[in-house]
Amino acid sequence: MNHARIVQLAGLLPTDTTLFTAGRKPGDPAPRLVQRLAIAGNDPAFGHRFLMEFVQRNESLPAAVHEVWLRRAYDYYATDSALPDQILLQVEQLVLLPNQFVRSVLHALLVCRDCTYAQIAEQLALCEHVIRVYEQLHWNMRARADEPAYLAQIVLPEGRLHLLKTDAVDDLPFETRLLIAAHHYGMEEVLWLAGLSTGQTDPPSVTQSLKDFEETLLQNAVKLARSGALNACSAPGIAHAKTLLVAKNNHLRCAIVCPVAVDIDHAGGFGSLGFGTTLR
Repeated sequence: MNHARIVQLAGLLPTDTTLFTAGRKPGDPAPRLVQRLAIAGNDPAFGHRFLMEFVQRNESLPAAVHEVWLRRAYDYYATDSALPDQILLQVEQLVLLPNQFVRSVLHALLVCRDCTYAQIAEQLALCEHVIRVYEQLHWNMRARADEPAYLAQIVLPEGRLHLLKTDAVDDLPFETRLLIAAHHYGMEEVLWLAGLSTGQTDPPSVTQSLKDFEETLLQNAVKLARSGALNACSAPGIAHAKTLLVAKNNHLRCAIVCPVAVDIDHAGGFGSLGFGTTLR
């Protein structure tokens, strides 16, 4: 659901709904409409919360609700059938604690822009219909892919500043690390971090890998410097980049003094600096 549709559905909820009262104390006034719309518009699981409000009240969904998947889910939760909807049954299982790992990977893959529902289904051994319904109910991401602020507040609720701190990644939950990888790099990175892939099917050469690593090191140092880390007592990222630059300058100086002993074709690239040269 896009944001406009969420606003419409939020307006259909009963005025005494408990959907937006989490964290409120007894006697607190009910949240105003503007507060309810703000909460609904930032909740990736609003679809499920919306239909469960009517299920728990034993009321039918409003006629204005035309989404087939919402009505299908409502029928599943509102009726006690001996033959439950198998798609919704699998969706409900994904929410349970034993499926936390699969759910975390699924959330990350749904953030990726470079994979399809079919690819996600193949990687997680799930039915594509299950993934689509789960997303609509519990993790509304792809319908709002054109809303960068919505995506960022879910993947990086504190922005990137927190990640610039030393060892910041060590404090992040597993799912958050997968979400960041999905947002920055895409499907292959998520599958590798989750242990579902052994790496790239066509890995780059050692020279290219070194070049990528060293460029990442320098880019990280620039970001640290721009965020004020140049004045910090300790900034390992900047120190590592400084070591790299010193090694590069020494390498180029040697190429000028001893042109025969150095491969001039590679002297200008960061990839020419092996780990031995860079870290010595």
